[in-house]
Amino acid sequence: MNFSNTLPPSSPDALGDAYSFSNSPFRVYVHIPFCKKRCGYCNFNTFTSFSLAPGFDKNTYPRLLEREIKRAKRWQEEHEIPLKPASSVFFGGGTPTALSPSQLSFILESIRGAWGIEEGAEISTEANPDSVEGKELFDLKRAGFTRVSFGVQSWEPRILKILDRTHSPAAAWRSIRKARKAGLSCSADLIYAAPSEKRKEWIRTVRFTSNLGLDHVSCYALSIYTRTKMGRQLEKGLIVQESDGAQAQDYELADSILSRRGYKWYEVSNWARKGKECLHNIGYWKNDDWIGLGPGAHSHFSNLRFWDFSRPGEWAKAVYEERLPWEGEILGEEEKREEEIFLGLRLKSGLDLKRLEKESGKEAGSAFLSSLRPLARVKGGILFPTRQGRLLNDFLARSLMDRFLD
Repeated sequence: MNFSNTLPPSSPDALGDAYSFSNSPFRVYVHIPFCKKRCGYCNFNTFTSFSLAPGFDKNTYPRLLEREIKRAKRWQEEHEIPLKPASSVFFGGGTPTALSPSQLSFILESIRGAWGIEEGAEISTEANPDSVEGKELFDLKRAGFTRVSFGVQSWEPRILKILDRTHSPAAAWRSIRKARKAGLSCSADLIYAAPSEKRKEWIRTVRFTSNLGLDHVSCYALSIYTRTKMGRQLEKGLIVQESDGAQAQDYELADSILSRRGYKWYEVSNWARKGKECLHNIGYWKNDDWIGLGPGAHSHFSNLRFWDFSRPGEWAKAVYEERLPWEGEILGEEEKREEEIFLGLRLKSGLDLKRLEKESGKEAGSAFLSSLRPLARVKGGILFPTRQGRLLNDFLARSLMDRFLD
C-alpha cells in the first residue's frame, strides 16, 4: 500500500508504548521467502537460494520463526497488548510449499502455542502448482490447513513462458483436482496484461478458470518494476507494457465472465462464490490487527504499522539474539483516516461515509458527491465504488483524501 504520509521509523519498544487498544480480530501472516526460480516480474522479498545466511536455510527457518513468534508474544505482554487467538493464518511468499507439510505444520503449531487459533479459523497457504503432489495436499489438510491459493497466472503455455513460471497448465490442473479431493478450499491467482498477451488468450484463461469449480479467483494486472528481469527488458525495449486502457478492458472482461459463472467481486481484484471469500485478506482491508512473521513481513496493530527487516541475514541475527527484527510507524488520526479511505474503497461493502464525516468534522456535500459520479454511488451513508470506480480506485481515493484530510 502506498500512502501519502511517511512517518519516522520507531523502535519496537516505542511502538509498544504508543499502542492504543483495539477490539479487532487478530490474524497472522507467515512469509516463506524461498522460491525454486524467481519469476521475471517478481518484486517480492524472495530468494532462490535455500541457504540465505549462516544458520538460516530451508531446514532451520521453522525454528527461526518459532523464536520470532515467542519474542513477539513477549513484546505484547511487556506492553500490555491483548493476546488474542488468531482468526486466520495465511502462509505467503515466495513459495510456502517449498517447505514440507511437516515444517509448515510445525510453524502452525508454534502459532497455536503462542496465541491460539480460533476453532474453525481459515488457514491458507499459497502454492505453486508444481510444488505440491497429491500426498502433500492431504498432509496439509491433516495439519489443519483449510485453503490453498494456487499461483496459476495463465492457462496459456506461451504466457507462462513469458512470465517465467515453472509449471505447465497440466500441472496446475492436477494440483487443483488433488487439492479439492483432499477437501481443501481452492483459489487461483491470475495475471493479466502480460507482454504481448492477446485478448483471446486472456479470455480463454478466465473462461477455463471459471469452469473449474473453484471457490475463489484473484485477477491482478501485471506490474513491471524497474529492478526485475522484466523491468530491464522493458528498459531495453525488448517488451512492451500494455496500456491502461487495454488493462481496463482485460479487467472488465474478467469481471463479466466471472460474474456470469457465479462469482461475485468483493474486493477490487478478488471474486468468490458466496461464502467463500478469503477472510484473511478481508481482515487486511478492514484494518484488523495482524502480525507478520519472517523477513520483510508487515504487521498492523491498531494505530501501529511495522515491518520485519527484509535482509535475511539481518533478520536472522536479530532473531538469534532474541531481539525483535522490526521497525515501524505510529499512526496519527490523519494517517488512520487515509488508510480507512484507501482500504474501504477497495471493498464491495464500501466506505462508511458518515463515519468519515464524523471523524474528520467535514461534510461531503451534495456537489462533491455529484462530482464522483459515475465512479461511486451513495446509499444509506455508505459510498460504493462502481466498476468504473474500481478501475480508477486510486483517483477516487485521492479525491476523498483531498476532501476529508487536512
